[in-house]
Amino acid sequence: MMKFVLTPELRRELKQPLGTLIRGEIPEPYYRVRDELERAKHVVTVGDVVTENVLKIGIQPSVAIYDHKTKRKDYDPDIETDAVVMTVQNPAGTITKALLNAIRKGFGLAERGRRVYIKVNGEEDLAAIPAVLYAPYGSLVLYGQPDEGVVLIKVTPECKLKCGKLMSKMEVVHDGD
Repeated sequence: MMKFVLTPELRRELKQPLGTLIRGEIPEPYYRVRDELERAKHVVTVGDVVTENVLKIGIQPSVAIYDHKTKRKDYDPDIETDAVVMTVQNPAGTITKALLNAIRKGFGLAERGRRVYIKVNGEEDLAAIPAVLYAPYGSLVLYGQPDEGVVLIKVTPECKLKCGKLMSKMEVVHDGD
Protein backbone atom coordinates (compact mmCIF):
# COMPACT_ATOMS: atom_id res chain seq x y z
CA MET A 1 0.00 0.00 0.00
CA MET A 2 1.31 3.41 -0.97
CA LYS A 3 1.29 6.20 1.57
CA PHE A 4 2.63 9.71 1.97
CA VAL A 5 4.67 10.23 5.13
CA LEU A 6 5.30 13.51 6.93
CA THR A 7 8.95 14.59 7.05
CA PRO A 8 10.39 16.48 10.06
CA GLU A 9 10.79 19.65 7.92
CA LEU A 10 7.19 19.45 6.75
CA ARG A 11 5.97 18.86 10.31
CA ARG A 12 7.47 22.24 11.25
CA GLU A 13 5.92 23.90 8.19
CA LEU A 14 2.48 22.51 9.05
CA LYS A 15 2.52 24.17 12.49
CA GLN A 16 1.36 27.24 10.52
CA PRO A 17 -2.39 27.17 9.74
CA LEU A 18 -3.26 26.27 6.12
CA GLY A 19 -6.02 28.88 6.17
CA THR A 20 -7.42 31.57 8.48
CA LEU A 21 -7.15 30.79 12.20
CA ILE A 22 -10.33 31.84 13.97
CA ARG A 23 -9.31 32.14 17.59
CA GLY A 24 -11.62 31.85 20.54
CA GLU A 25 -13.20 29.66 23.16
CA ILE A 26 -15.09 26.79 21.50
CA PRO A 27 -17.83 26.99 20.20
CA GLU A 28 -17.62 30.78 19.66
CA PRO A 29 -15.37 30.68 16.51
CA TYR A 30 -17.96 28.47 14.77
CA TYR A 31 -20.70 31.04 15.26
CA ARG A 32 -18.43 33.74 13.79
CA VAL A 33 -18.12 31.79 10.49
CA ARG A 34 -21.64 30.35 10.38
CA ASP A 35 -22.92 32.60 7.55
CA GLU A 36 -19.88 31.73 5.46
CA LEU A 37 -20.42 28.00 6.11
CA GLU A 38 -24.07 28.28 5.07
CA ARG A 39 -23.06 29.83 1.72
CA ALA A 40 -20.25 27.35 0.94
CA LYS A 41 -20.63 24.84 -1.90
CA HIS A 42 -19.47 22.10 0.51
CA VAL A 43 -18.37 22.14 4.15
CA VAL A 44 -15.67 19.65 5.05
CA THR A 45 -14.81 19.01 8.70
CA VAL A 46 -11.60 17.35 9.82
CA GLY A 47 -11.62 16.18 13.42
CA ASP A 48 -14.17 15.00 15.95
CA VAL A 49 -14.56 18.26 17.89
CA VAL A 50 -14.77 20.31 14.67
CA THR A 51 -17.44 17.99 13.22
CA GLU A 52 -19.40 18.03 16.46
CA ASN A 53 -19.33 21.84 16.74
CA VAL A 54 -20.31 22.44 13.10
CA LEU A 55 -23.30 20.13 13.65
CA LYS A 56 -24.16 22.00 16.89
CA ILE A 57 -24.54 25.28 15.00
CA GLY A 58 -26.90 23.60 12.55
CA ILE A 59 -24.56 23.04 9.59
CA GLN A 60 -24.43 19.59 7.96
CA PRO A 61 -20.93 18.87 6.63
CA SER A 62 -20.85 17.36 3.13
CA VAL A 63 -17.78 15.37 4.16
CA ALA A 64 -16.70 14.78 7.77
CA ILE A 65 -13.39 13.08 8.58
CA TYR A 66 -12.82 11.98 12.17
CA ASP A 67 -10.97 9.37 14.23
CA HIS A 68 -12.77 9.16 17.60
CA LYS A 69 -9.84 10.93 19.27
CA THR A 70 -9.06 14.45 20.39
CA LYS A 71 -5.57 15.49 21.46
CA ARG A 72 -4.58 11.80 21.20
CA LYS A 73 -7.23 10.74 23.75
CA ASP A 74 -10.28 8.58 22.96
CA TYR A 75 -13.34 10.65 22.21
CA ASP A 76 -16.91 9.76 21.30
CA PRO A 77 -18.27 12.66 19.25
CA ASP A 78 -21.95 13.46 19.28
CA ILE A 79 -22.53 13.14 15.55
CA GLU A 80 -25.49 11.75 13.66
CA THR A 81 -25.10 8.74 11.41
CA ASP A 82 -27.60 9.06 8.57
CA ALA A 83 -24.66 9.76 6.27
CA VAL A 84 -22.75 7.27 4.15
CA VAL A 85 -20.00 6.03 6.49
CA MET A 86 -16.64 4.83 5.16
CA THR A 87 -13.91 3.42 7.38
CA VAL A 88 -10.23 3.63 6.46
CA GLN A 89 -6.87 2.84 8.04
CA ASN A 90 -4.51 5.81 8.27
CA PRO A 91 -1.52 5.79 10.67
CA ALA A 92 -0.41 9.01 12.41
CA GLY A 93 1.76 11.31 10.31
CA THR A 94 0.66 9.74 7.02
CA ILE A 95 -1.85 10.07 4.23
CA THR A 96 -2.67 6.60 2.90
CA LYS A 97 -4.02 5.77 -0.52
CA ALA A 98 -7.13 4.44 1.28
CA LEU A 99 -7.74 7.87 2.85
CA LEU A 100 -7.17 9.62 -0.50
CA ASN A 101 -9.64 7.26 -2.22
CA ALA A 102 -12.26 7.71 0.52
CA ILE A 103 -12.02 11.51 0.32
CA ARG A 104 -12.23 11.44 -3.50
CA LYS A 105 -15.26 9.09 -3.39
CA GLY A 106 -16.77 11.22 -0.62
CA PHE A 107 -16.80 14.30 -2.84
CA GLY A 108 -18.27 12.26 -5.70
CA LEU A 109 -21.18 11.35 -3.42
CA ALA A 110 -21.40 14.87 -1.95
CA GLU A 111 -21.78 16.29 -5.47
CA ARG A 112 -24.87 14.08 -5.76
CA GLY A 113 -26.32 15.38 -2.49
CA ARG A 114 -25.17 12.63 -0.12
CA ARG A 115 -23.34 13.36 3.13
CA VAL A 116 -20.25 11.27 3.78
CA TYR A 117 -18.54 10.52 7.08
CA ILE A 118 -15.06 9.04 6.90
CA LYS A 119 -14.12 7.23 10.10
CA VAL A 120 -10.35 6.90 10.34
CA ASN A 121 -8.75 4.08 12.29
CA GLY A 122 -5.49 5.75 13.22
CA GLU A 123 -5.29 9.49 12.77
CA GLU A 124 -6.89 12.09 10.50
CA ASP A 125 -4.51 14.94 11.39
CA LEU A 126 -3.31 15.49 7.79
CA ALA A 127 -6.64 14.90 6.04
CA ALA A 128 -7.24 18.63 5.44
CA ILE A 129 -4.53 18.55 2.73
CA PRO A 130 -6.20 15.96 0.45
CA ALA A 131 -9.62 17.38 1.38
CA VAL A 132 -8.57 20.69 -0.18
CA LEU A 133 -7.15 18.89 -3.23
CA TYR A 134 -10.39 16.98 -3.91
CA ALA A 135 -12.95 19.60 -2.81
CA PRO A 136 -14.66 21.66 -5.52
CA TYR A 137 -13.87 25.39 -5.62
CA GLY A 138 -16.12 27.33 -3.26
CA SER A 139 -15.92 24.66 -0.56
CA LEU A 140 -14.69 25.34 2.97
CA VAL A 141 -12.46 22.94 4.91
CA LEU A 142 -12.28 23.31 8.69
CA TYR A 143 -9.86 21.70 11.11
CA GLY A 144 -8.96 22.36 14.71
CA GLN A 145 -5.83 24.14 15.88
CA PRO A 146 -5.52 22.66 19.40
CA ASP A 147 -5.95 25.19 22.22
CA GLU A 148 -6.20 28.07 19.72
CA GLY A 149 -9.38 27.79 17.67
CA VAL A 150 -10.45 26.52 14.28
CA VAL A 151 -8.77 26.93 10.89
CA LEU A 152 -10.99 27.86 7.94
CA ILE A 153 -9.61 27.06 4.47
CA LYS A 154 -11.33 28.51 1.40
CA VAL A 155 -10.81 26.12 -1.52
CA THR A 156 -9.28 28.25 -4.29
CA PRO A 157 -6.80 27.49 -7.11
CA GLU A 158 -4.01 29.03 -4.96
CA CYS A 159 -4.95 26.90 -1.97
CA LYS A 160 -5.06 23.72 -4.09
CA LEU A 161 -1.59 24.57 -5.44
CA LYS A 162 -0.26 25.08 -1.90
CA CYS A 163 -1.69 21.73 -0.73
CA GLY A 164 -0.32 20.00 -3.84
CA LYS A 165 3.14 21.34 -3.01
CA LEU A 166 2.79 20.08 0.57
CA MET A 167 1.87 16.59 -0.70
CA SER A 168 4.85 16.66 -3.09
CA LYS A 169 7.19 17.35 -0.14
CA MET A 170 6.01 14.22 1.69
CA GLU A 171 7.98 11.01 1.51
CA VAL A 172 6.27 8.36 -0.64
CA VAL A 173 6.50 4.89 0.92
CA HIS A 174 5.37 1.62 -0.65
CA ASP A 175 4.94 -1.16 1.89
CA GLY A 176 3.90 -4.60 0.78
CA ASP A 177 2.71 -3.64 -2.74
